[in-house]
Parts: sequence; structure tokens; C-alpha cells
Amino acid sequence: MATEPLHFANAPIIEAIIAIQIQDLPKSIVPELLRISDIVGSDYPHRTELSQTQFIGEISVEGAKTTTQQSLIGWQFRSNDSKQLFQVRLNGFSFHRLAPYDRWQTFRDEAFKLWRSYQNLVGAMQPVQFSVRYINRLTVPLDSTLEESLCVYPHVPSELPQVLRNYQMRLDFELDEQHSGPGVLNMVQSLLKTPEPDEASILMDNNFAYSALGLPDDALWRRIDDVQDVKDRVFVASLTPEMRRKIS
Repeated sequence: MATEPLHFANAPIIEAIIAIQIQDLPKSIVPELLRISDIVGSDYPHRTELSQTQFIGEISVEGAKTTTQQSLIGWQFRSNDSKQLFQVRLNGFSFHRLAPYDRWQTFRDEAFKLWRSYQNLVGAMQPVQFSVRYINRLTVPLDSTLEESLCVYPHVPSELPQVLRNYQMRLDFELDEQHSGPGVLNMVQSLLKTPEPDEASILMDNNFAYSALGLPDDALWRRIDDVQDVKDRVFVASLTPEMRRKIS
């Protein structure tokens, strides 16, 4: 069982996402997806169409040409304060919480409630993959070094210039946890400019993805719950004690 997740008073989370990919539903069900607004419309009154663009290339004696086709694949619904949104699509579901982030249980319970509404609307579906993603923005002094804030960072030899104007780093890790099972962690870091002349921001984007093939719904959400421990350990291990104190 997952333990109580960590909670930082000054959490640097700018977006948290739970996403479940499913085998594609028939296109004929797209109008039915809009009916979810009858269930959650008071909490998520703003909706946007989600479309998919397909590029089609043709070669003939007259030459080559490319055409595009757009098809409606679902809907996005957004709360009045724009802090929460969710998507219902032919190929899955996702729930997004923007800053300020409260805690895991609040985030997870809202995602589960909306997933149930989606599930009840479309009927039988086959989950393929699920992911839990946390995007964090860490504010650091402009004249500090990366190793003062991070335990995972690009190493720059002393023979090279030491002042970074920008960087982007991606690391893909295999995961094999006792409860959450085998998966993949995609960790992306990049440097962002801020309006403050003496500050910089480090974007830390951690995406934990796992197979959901063959999982019944209760087992799927137990696995999602188990990811909270994994994502907490990865986040804490990526920060120095000084940075952990700063966000506590």
C-alpha cells in the first residue's frame, strides 16, 4: 500500500497530470463524449474541441501533393478558475491540476471521479497505458551553480565556460517497483528565464509511465496510487538538502 505522500509548504509544482490511454473507441462515439458536460458542467463549464490532424501525401503523374484532414477526437473541459481541466478523447482520458497544488489525495480523487464519469459514459474500454506526471519549477539565484540545488544535473568540466545561458537534459530510466511494477521514468530538465534579473528557473518534468494492459479498473487505480511513493522518492532524491529546505 502507498504511504502518505510528502507535502511541501512551498511546492514548486506547476502542473500535475494523471493520464490513461485506451484502445481507440469508434469515431461514432464522439458526440456522446460531449454529454459528460451534463454531469460535470457546473464545475467545468468551459469546453474546447480536441482535433487530430492527418497529413496525406499523394504522388501522381502531375507531381506530389499533400492534403490535411482534421477530425474531432474529443473534448477538453476547464474550471472557471482555469486551475483544473480534463480531457475525454477517443484514445483516453487525462486530468490536469495547475498551481497551486494541494496534495496527492485531493488530486487523485478528482481524477478518479472524472474518470468514472467518462467510463460510465462510453462503457467498456481497454486501458493500454497510464502515466503520472509532475512538472516543477524551481527558482534559484542566477549566480548559483546547479549542484547547489540539484543532485541530477549536467556535469560541466572546469575547462569549459561555467555560466550556462540555457540547457536541456533528458534521462530515461527503467522502473521496476514492488507495487507499481515495471515502467519508464522520463526526466526532462531545462533552464527558464524569469522576469527577475537575479533569478533563474529550472524546469523539472518527471513522467512515470506504465503498462495498463489487462488491468481491471480497481487494479489500475491501485497501481496509480502506488506511483505516489515512486514520484516522491525520485523528486526528493533529485534535490539537495538546501533546496528541500527552501520549498518546505
